[in-house]
Amino acid sequence: MPRTAKGPRPHFFDDPAIDQMMTFFFELMTEVSVIRDRLDTVERLLDTKGSVSRDDIEAYRPDAAAEAERAAVRDAYVKRVLRMHSPSGK
Repeated sequence: MPRTAKGPRPHFFDDPAIDQMMTFFFELMTEVSVIRDRLDTVERLLDTKGSVSRDDIEAYRPDAAAEAERAAVRDAYVKRVLRMHSPSGK
């Protein structure tokens, strides 16, 4: 069931266009992260099976080691993309 936000949208910047741009930016970051996980799934299936089907991709569940590896990649990605917004700027 799709979710619908209720109430006014939050505003963090004086210019609403910047809020819209940041929303777009974070949504795009999320999509890239999801695509990276899906690509990781395809690569792992190819390594183990030599071929892959859409059903294989949809049924795949990463084990703890794969999930930890993905989490590390995701964390590095977020830090890299948002580094200019961190207090140290690094």
